[in-house]
Amino acid sequence: MYSLAVGLDGKIYSGSSDRTIRVWRGDDGAHLNTLVGHTSAVGAVAIGLDGAVYSASYDNTIRVWSGEDGTHMRTLVGHTDAVWCLAVGLDGKIYSGGSDLTIRVWRCDDGSPVQTLNGHTGYLRALAVGPNGNVHSGSVDGTIRVWSGDDGTHLHTLDVHSNTIGSLVVGMNGSLYSGHRSGKVFVW
Repeated sequence: MYSLAVGLDGKIYSGSSDRTIRVWRGDDGAHLNTLVGHTSAVGAVAIGLDGAVYSASYDNTIRVWSGEDGTHMRTLVGHTDAVWCLAVGLDGKIYSGGSDLTIRVWRCDDGSPVQTLNGHTGYLRALAVGPNGNVHSGSVDGTIRVWSGDDGTHLHTLDVHSNTIGSLVVGMNGSLYSGHRSGKVFVW
């Protein structure tokens, strides 16, 4: 299993190397459904504010699924290499990143591309959107970049890690937590 997400309804979604997203009932762990369609491992799963399920794959795509019944709704195509990470903003946008060194911004309502953000020199492993709408991206280049959620402007770079940034979380108070391969967690 490569990724987990919890839906607004309590369902748990797990992305896996077997190219599927499995859906589990949160209260008792019963298996409810298996979402099939990717042609490679599923590296990230995220839930939209409307309950839609987003899955990113090493097949270079993001698939959008109905959170109600698991129906495949659309496929987002634009990355030129594996997609490793996803984040959903409160602004109705989804952000994806991966091995092509880009962050792609998409509209949640129809899947249309909004823009592409460039700047990392290593593939993207983590994305997080803060309560202020700013987007945080972590890379194997050891940096965290902060982008404006409004227009995609690069705001600043945090460059103190000597290793891959593997995870990012933004707390409700705006604090940024980053983890990397050494096992340390930094608080910003």
